Amino acid sequence: MDYSTFKNRVCKRIKELRIEKNLTQEQVSGMNMGVRTYQKIESGINAPNLESLFKIADALGVHPKDLINVPLSGFDEKSKRK
Repeated sequence: MDYSTFKNRVCKRIKELRIEKNLTQEQVSGMNMGVRTYQKIESGINAPNLESLFKIADALGVHPKDLINVPLSGFDEKSKRK
């Protein structure tokens, strides 16, 4: 798995959790970040940094690991050593 695939899966997971919790993008972004910044993360245009992941997890009421806990199919041993 490459970085782009992983980033897209994380962004998709963020969106899934927001929808599952019946929240709007505005509610999740709240006072922590701009709505447009959040929209770019959720759509996969921008990758969330660690601070953004923490803020989004807090807004969603989940642990940050829940945002990055995505299937890693195609992540082989060679990739792990890089």
